[in-house]
Amino acid sequence: MTLSTRTYRGLLLGIISVLVTLPTSAQWVKASLPLPYSTGYYLDVFFLKSDPRYGWACSIEGYVVRTTDGGITWRGSQTSRKFLEYIQFLTPLIGYTSGPAGLYKSTDGGATWRDITPPDPNGEQGWGSYFLNQNEGVYLVGGCATSVQAFYRTTDGGVTFTASYQTEPRSGLSDALLYDDGSGYALSSGVLWNTSDYGRSWRKYAKTPRKVWHEELSIVGSTIMIPWTGEDCAGAGSKKGGILLSHDKGLTWTDVNIGEAMFGTFLIDEKRGWAVGDNKTVYYTSDGGLSWINKNCGVSGNLDDIFFIGDSVGWIGGSGLYKYVPVRDFKTVSIMPSDTTLTICRTDSVLLTASAGYALYTWSDGVQGQSRYASAAGTYRVVAYDTSTCLESSDSITIRHYPEDPAQIIAPVLEVCQGDSVRLEFKGNAVSQRWSTSDTAKVIYISTTTSVSVEYTDVFGCSFTLGPVAITVHPRPDPVITTNRNTTICRSETITLSAPEGYTSYEWSNGATSKDITVSQPGEYTVRVQDQYGCTATSASVTIVVLDIENRIELMSALTPAFVLPETTVGSARCADVLIRNKSTSEELVISRPLLVHNLWISIPQAQLPIRLGPLQTGRITLCFAPVDTGAVADTLILPDTCSPTIIPVLARGAGEFFSGTSRCDVAIKTFVYRAGVSHYLSNPYPQPANSSVQLTIKPALQNVRAVLVDFLGRHVAEAEVTVSGSETAILFRTHGVPAGRYAAILMGDQGEMTSVPVGIIH
Repeated sequence: MTLSTRTYRGLLLGIISVLVTLPTSAQWVKASLPLPYSTGYYLDVFFLKSDPRYGWACSIEGYVVRTTDGGITWRGSQTSRKFLEYIQFLTPLIGYTSGPAGLYKSTDGGATWRDITPPDPNGEQGWGSYFLNQNEGVYLVGGCATSVQAFYRTTDGGVTFTASYQTEPRSGLSDALLYDDGSGYALSSGVLWNTSDYGRSWRKYAKTPRKVWHEELSIVGSTIMIPWTGEDCAGAGSKKGGILLSHDKGLTWTDVNIGEAMFGTFLIDEKRGWAVGDNKTVYYTSDGGLSWINKNCGVSGNLDDIFFIGDSVGWIGGSGLYKYVPVRDFKTVSIMPSDTTLTICRTDSVLLTASAGYALYTWSDGVQGQSRYASAAGTYRVVAYDTSTCLESSDSITIRHYPEDPAQIIAPVLEVCQGDSVRLEFKGNAVSQRWSTSDTAKVIYISTTTSVSVEYTDVFGCSFTLGPVAITVHPRPDPVITTNRNTTICRSETITLSAPEGYTSYEWSNGATSKDITVSQPGEYTVRVQDQYGCTATSASVTIVVLDIENRIELMSALTPAFVLPETTVGSARCADVLIRNKSTSEELVISRPLLVHNLWISIPQAQLPIRLGPLQTGRITLCFAPVDTGAVADTLILPDTCSPTIIPVLARGAGEFFSGTSRCDVAIKTFVYRAGVSHYLSNPYPQPANSSVQLTIKPALQNVRAVLVDFLGRHVAEAEVTVSGSETAILFRTHGVPAGRYAAILMGDQGEMTSVPVGIIH
């Protein structure tokens, strides 16, 4: 046990344990001790290997119990001080026991004890000892309190001692071993010491991975096994622990974290060993520490030491004394079905049930429990634990699958266009097949976006499912040709036909492959488009009519890039003329209804209308600008013509005006006019182009307004519904009966026409 007071508690955490099935197992049987010795906590056990009838154990209470019949009966004695940690006999009569109580010697088989403790100048407490023979041995003292390790050596059975000292910070001595050739080892917290002169002198030999309390040293050949516990020199702090194992005399170590404070170890040979600790921990390895099994059947409480004579006679000390009793007659587990090999369908499973009467069933794939289902091919092995004997037994069964004839769904393509279908074919040697569409034929056709699977049954009666296969049917394109103007044009004019954006290729009926084409020839035009999925479609045709006439208006005024009216002071008005010419050599040109799109600040004086120009005659149209704000103003002049209107952009700028003078106080005053009057704002027509209706809005509201829709010849085709509501006037044209084309919406007030805006109508 540790140097500090021990709390007997613990919970097994983190133990790496591979359970193995042994031909024999064992129970630990508690020895019957007389009072008061039956209440002791025993820290060390020793039996004479030359005569295993003789055995001894020492306790924390200072008890020493002895047996002369192999543990059948026990008698006890007590030393003058408590806390005995180590006991060893060299003959049936001569032996030693030691611990923090000191070093004691018996010459009568343990019936009485004499204190032979050497004085320690450092005041440290002793612990373990080891005797090579009846007279020659070492007693280990200290290291945790003063960091001084004292090695006391006697050659006369404890009459006299010599001491050698070493210094290692916070490292308490605990156990030692001596050999006939003068070599030997000693153990302290985190350090392994050795001697080559029968313990006269010691040196540091190796360090362990943990500088914590190590209570016992076991060495066989090149294998060393050491327990560890706690977090410091004396084992204080966390009561967790484990086992340190080296197979190269301390050069390298394996650290097995048991999760309980560990105090005792014993090596039977270089592969087999035992370790004990708190919470009835009794771990055994038969493969050099690769796997461990907790063989604690029959023990209880905390344990501190373990001792074996050979490989079948063993004793444990702790909360009592326990003897290892091999058990050879035990029941074995069996699996139902009893077949050693069972063949099933790959998609099926079979219930495996182990025979009853065991406390724990562990299957080779990690499943726990008496019964489980198995579907994967392989060997299933169950290990069952019998609490009455602490034995494990095992049985196994091999699951095989019927051979599966590979089957597949054949599909040349999985994505098609609307109107096409995907061909799916089931390929395989099946007795029957059924698609998720309920079809049972080997070949089916799918024409909608969906997922399809097929279930089939093979010659062994096994059912399988293939899929699902995802099928996508893309909608075909729906191209609509749009034009930039009315589809009736005059000779020498052109019209642009446009296909929608977003397609990967275009093919027009005239052979063109661009998205837009400009044509001047009459006829029916279509476009064939292809999208990103390869789906194609052809648009409805658009008929282009070419009239054998030409426009007559020729613009003579320069556009840079618009016709610019002179800058006009806010609150005043200025006019300018747009020069035009009649190109016709035989017909008169009459302009009776020119249009301005906005007609708010720029206007057409009505007195000049109609304008008449003879063949090849030049004339003018006067535009006037009366700004109410400073800044630029834009509008568009539309002149109806024979085939298509002439469109002229118009720009004007309102300028402020400075006034200066003097006040009655003879102070100069300057005033700048930047706004005059009240303006109304007309929204653009919406939607544009229109279909069944088109709407405009005037803000602020304007009373006594009417509006008409005229074609390019000036003919009235629709009258607007005008509604005044709050701060705006709404103008609505119903156009569902109006032929597709370009029109002008003309707004009129009490004083006549106010403005006009172009409107496009499509159907």
